Amino acid sequence: MNGQSGAATKLEQVNCGAQAIQTATLPLKLDTTVASIPHRLARYYSHGEVRRPPSGAKAYTAAMAITYLPILIAALFSPLPLATRTPTMHLPFLLDWNIAFMFLVSFPTLVALTVTDQHMLAMALRQVQMDGILLVPTDVADSLVAVWSKKFRSVNIFAQVVGLVAGITVATVNYIVYTPPRAQFWIASEGRLLPIGMALLWSIFCCYTFVPIYVFRSLAISFFLKDVVRTSQLHLLPFHPDRSGGLRPVGRLGVRNQYVLSVFGINVVLLAIVSIHFLGPSYWLDGIIAAAGAAYLILGPFVFLGPLLPFRSGMLRTKTDLMSQVAQRLRLELDRLRDKLSSGSISKDDEESIDRLRKLGALIDELPVWPFDAGTLRKFLTAYVIPLLGTIGYPILKAAITTLTK
Repeated sequence: MNGQSGAATKLEQVNCGAQAIQTATLPLKLDTTVASIPHRLARYYSHGEVRRPPSGAKAYTAAMAITYLPILIAALFSPLPLATRTPTMHLPFLLDWNIAFMFLVSFPTLVALTVTDQHMLAMALRQVQMDGILLVPTDVADSLVAVWSKKFRSVNIFAQVVGLVAGITVATVNYIVYTPPRAQFWIASEGRLLPIGMALLWSIFCCYTFVPIYVFRSLAISFFLKDVVRTSQLHLLPFHPDRSGGLRPVGRLGVRNQYVLSVFGINVVLLAIVSIHFLGPSYWLDGIIAAAGAAYLILGPFVFLGPLLPFRSGMLRTKTDLMSQVAQRLRLELDRLRDKLSSGSISKDDEESIDRLRKLGALIDELPVWPFDAGTLRKFLTAYVIPLLGTIGYPILKAAITTLTK
């Protein structure tokens, strides 16, 4: 009976502690989609309130429907051959893998991940707060929501304006590059832009309008997380099942960003392959491909680590503080035992006290300092390397085939 009552008392203490934490903290509910047109279109409302999170699959399908579907319909009525190469048409529509991949994979992926980023951020923060890893005091939560709601409104408006400018600019550049008669491209015939060309320029406009929106929102989310970590408390768990101290949900945000970059990296590889194989050398295309490749190499690690760096600094700070506390306590114990050495009166309790401190230090030393585990890192490296392998592998494979067919 005494054992049962003692267990019940401990359980009550745990419940009281959990209730105290819930009272002192509030779930950080920030809506980052204020004034964002894509998020507004993708969400489902009932009497002015969100009924369920946006569907990534529906956003993916809608992105294909407004871009590739008009191109495909226009191609069916185009006077140019769809899959046959001629002396004046080096690249027919169905052989343009770059465009197909862009509007069947790259752009839909970008749209799907953009309209669901708010939901994924909210889920990650909710999970780490429910596990007691991230403690946000009530007053801090209210302040963060008030400040960052205004900031995200400004970011969304600015990103959409920049997106419109970028979309118009890139579509104009594509018109200039591909419409001369010498281009021998399915967008135009004899220097005249065909309806299929108009559909392509519209799709390019849509794609590059979305790119700045995703980029600026990703940067804003990274700075928001930095502010969260700076003003809140991290309570890492060394033996948390996610092997990331309880912060793996945050680590997934970085992998999402890398998926977008990897998909566009593959698109750059396809652009290079199609351009070299079908259209021949072009200073415009060579410059675009070189710039895109350099940007991918540089931005890859930053895109992955952007949302994670704030938690990295917080995890390091937490680990350092805990190690310092153990070291100070160990110093006090050693100073106390030094006085007993001369008399030889060191007891077993003294030895156990030192041993407990040593074990506690070893436990703290095992705390992770990155909010991801080995599996998450492998996913990033795989996604990052695939476009690079395509860039390196294509020239090697082409040279090997040429050698074998001679």
